[in-house]
Amino acid sequence: MSRLVDKLHAATATGRTLLMAYLCAGDPSVEASVEGLLAAAAAGADIVEIGWPFSDPVADGPVIQAASQRALGHTGRAEVLEVVRQVRQASDVPIALLGYCNPLLNRGLEATIGELAAAGVDALVVADLAFEESEPWRAICRASGVSLVPFVAPTTRGGRLEAIARAADRFIYAVALLGVTGQRAEQSTSILPVVEELRRHGSAPVLAGFGIGDGEQAALWRRRGLDGVIVGSALVAAMAEGGRTAVGDKVRSIRSGLDNLG
Repeated sequence: MSRLVDKLHAATATGRTLLMAYLCAGDPSVEASVEGLLAAAAAGADIVEIGWPFSDPVADGPVIQAASQRALGHTGRAEVLEVVRQVRQASDVPIALLGYCNPLLNRGLEATIGELAAAGVDALVVADLAFEESEPWRAICRASGVSLVPFVAPTTRGGRLEAIARAADRFIYAVALLGVTGQRAEQSTSILPVVEELRRHGSAPVLAGFGIGDGEQAALWRRRGLDGVIVGSALVAAMAEGGRTAVGDKVRSIRSGLDNLG
């Protein structure tokens, strides 16, 4: 856990806006996805997010859906763990694992989270896990030294929002718009009142995801006061078009947008 804690503390101390970079494990191969994740870390990503490919990724748009489909033919539990292990062996970058309930539960939640922790995962993001059903997951994650990252959306309100703010032990994933993942030309402001309310009830950093695809859009979220951004579809597309070199170039461009507001 110390890798993630240290990264978050350092960002708070220096005012650095965090960048979490997503790629799908096994897309287009185990080796290529490891190379892409390491390229993202070297280019300025503070956290890498490794996607566990799934046949029904309901939160994801067409770019990440296609990546999952490409990976599924040759990427299962063992290969996802291998991607995590190889990234961990090569880098001390914090690792978040993004998955869906079904694959994580398939062979037992406690066993799966234990394997992920042993491989080097620092945080778990479960796209279709309702907060109200998350406490058993949270308990197992705590016992394994993994942080379970909660979501908020523009529609999150009231006592539920307060409970999420109080439960978050590392950071909160703010879904910046209603819909699925994928780059958008326009960046909605509908999540901002939710972020403001979160900060009245807790102190965990808030990272915005969904729809952010370039340095200009990332900088906009910094100006709006978010602690970080999460970029997925744009990097998956870069991987498909130009491999690790394109991923590194894209991350550097986004990092530059975050660091040089002008």
